[in-house]
Amino acid sequence: MSDIRNDMPPSATPEQPQIHHVQLVEDKRKNGLGVASFVVGIVAAAFSIIPLVGMIAFFLGPVAIILGLIAVFLKNRRKGLAITGLILGVVSLIVAGVMTAAIGAAAKSVDDSINAEHTVEYVVTTSGPASISYWTAGGSSTEDITANWKKSITSKEFNVTSLTVTGDYSDKAGAVSCEILIDGKSAGKNTGKGAGAHASCSGNTWNK
Repeated sequence: MSDIRNDMPPSATPEQPQIHHVQLVEDKRKNGLGVASFVVGIVAAAFSIIPLVGMIAFFLGPVAIILGLIAVFLKNRRKGLAITGLILGVVSLIVAGVMTAAIGAAAKSVDDSINAEHTVEYVVTTSGPASISYWTAGGSSTEDITANWKKSITSKEFNVTSLTVTGDYSDKAGAVSCEILIDGKSAGKNTGKGAGAHASCSGNTWNK
C-alpha cells in the first residue's frame, strides 16, 4: 500500500489586534458665572471698607456668593474664580458689618454726648461794677454785678455756651476774669484789665 501523505500547510497563528490606550482628558471650559462672581466680589469688597458707602456691600456680597455657589457646581467648568468670588462675597459682608457696627457705635456715642444733661457753671471775678452776658437754655441773659459772681445751670438744651464780662469804664485799674466749667471741668478761661476791662470765655460739652 502506498502511503498517502496529505500535506497540510501549518496552521497560521492569528494576528493579535493591537490595543491602543487612549486617555480622555476632560476639557474644562471657561466659567462665565465664576468670572461674574469674582468681579462682583471685588467690587463688594472695595465698597465694604468705605464708611457709609459700604452699605452697598450688603447687596453685592450676597450676589457674589450666589453666583459663586452656582458656578462651583457647574460641571466641566473652571472653579478658581468662582471660589475666589465666593470668598470675597463672604469677606465683604463681614467687613461691611464690622464697619457699620463701628460707625453706629461712634454715632451713638456722639449723640449721647450731645444730648446728655450737663452742668454748666459760670464764674466771674471783678474789682468793681461790671456787666455780664451768658448763655442759658432759653438763650442769652445779661446781668449787672458789683462783686464776684457765680451761676450754675443744669440742662441738655444747649451744647455751646459763652460768658462775657465788661468792667466799669471809669475804673482805670479795673480787673475782671471769667471761667466756664462744664461738669466740673474748666472749658474756658480769660482775664481783662484796665478801664472797661473785658474778658470773654466760651466752651462746649463735647470738648469739656
